[in-house]
Amino acid sequence: MASSRDQLQAHQFLAQRAISALVTRETDPEQPPFRRPSVSALGSIALAVIILAGFGVYGLIVPGGKDAWRSGDAVIVEKETGARLVYVDGRLRPVTNHTSALLALGKYAPTMDVSRNSLVGVPRAPRIGLVDVPDGLPGKERVLGGGWSMCSQPAVDSTGAAVHESVLLVGQPPPGGRALGDAALLLELPDKGDWQLVWRGHRHRIAQADTGAVRLALQRGPLLRAGAALVDNLPAGEPIGPISLPDTGKPSTAVPGKPDLRIGELALVRIAGEVTQHYLAEADRLRPISALQYEIQRAHKPTAEALGGELNGITLSPLAVNGARLAAATPAKAGQAPDKRPEFAGSAAGAPTVCASFNPGQQVPTVTVDPTLPQRDPALLTTRRTDTGLPLADRVLVPPGSVALVEIMPSPTTPAGTLSLVSDQGRNHPLATPEVLAMLGYEGVTPVRMPAGLVSRIPLGSGLDPQAAKRS
Repeated sequence: MASSRDQLQAHQFLAQRAISALVTRETDPEQPPFRRPSVSALGSIALAVIILAGFGVYGLIVPGGKDAWRSGDAVIVEKETGARLVYVDGRLRPVTNHTSALLALGKYAPTMDVSRNSLVGVPRAPRIGLVDVPDGLPGKERVLGGGWSMCSQPAVDSTGAAVHESVLLVGQPPPGGRALGDAALLLELPDKGDWQLVWRGHRHRIAQADTGAVRLALQRGPLLRAGAALVDNLPAGEPIGPISLPDTGKPSTAVPGKPDLRIGELALVRIAGEVTQHYLAEADRLRPISALQYEIQRAHKPTAEALGGELNGITLSPLAVNGARLAAATPAKAGQAPDKRPEFAGSAAGAPTVCASFNPGQQVPTVTVDPTLPQRDPALLTTRRTDTGLPLADRVLVPPGSVALVEIMPSPTTPAGTLSLVSDQGRNHPLATPEVLAMLGYEGVTPVRMPAGLVSRIPLGSGLDPQAAKRS
């Protein structure tokens, strides 16, 4: 008679055959169902044990954990409070901000969260760091590589008076507006009295005493108003005004056979009815002048009075000019005044918004009229002047979360300039050495080259100096 054990085994056998028939459609398969999943599960557990053991061995070889910060290769952040510290010369030093921590370490380093308990008993030293530098710096992808623009924008001050605010756009072009091209702007500077003709990216000064003659020569082109900060940052071109000669009105020997020719008199040459050249008579020679200079001389009252009447100019034949002694013609150069009256850019406003945009490495800007600048925010106004009286831009606009790295060029011929970082707070922080770029995480980033006069309009912040960052 079968025992209870035999009956249990018989039941398990029948149940296994029923399951096999249901799962594999065979009552007696070579391998029972679910054997492979069981083996796989056991293999996974064994593999996990091996991996854990490997991590344990690595931890013994490369120590980490609560003492890893002692290597001095990280900015320490206390978990419980968020306080920043650096481990230098066997001591923990609290630092004022993340930028100062990197400078104190002398290299770019990641942050490391460390619990308060792990720092107990470690010798401390006084707090170090720079006060007004950026607390955190964006990554390389947020470094601005575009051009800069200095703009003059009409505004109203706190007393209700009309003023011209200077707005410096860092790393961004002025939105909208019309490029000046070959057109010109005739600008009046209320705080200086002089006029400036802006043409092809240069400013041409018109002295206050000469504005009447030049305005007539320009056929009363529209006179607009703008701020001095815009004009001061344009490269200076050739001044525009009448040429004053000694002994004006006395006889000139410049043209043989013309004993009645006098110093200061105007002459021109016509071929087939068209004027081909203009001249100004000097004591013993003819000076070639442009058509615009010819009109300025005609409108100059002191010269006309010395010659006893209006300056209409005499006509000389090409033969007479060939026999005359001529002054050497001035070679064409950048910043030369226009040869003839330029077309003028119109504006619906008597005091339009005007921007001068400098591309990196460019000394001559592109001038834009009537762009749309960001809305005025009183919180972004600067002090307008430094403690020593140097003028600043009224507003410095840097896209939030970005920085600009700039090489400050004192002149177009300077081979290299000093480096500086401009934060999104509108502050200029000079770099002590080029190596500071790598300390801040900007190794391989090429700073943009900008004129020194433009960068000087940004309020100056603390210099980024590793030695200064280590001081208490």
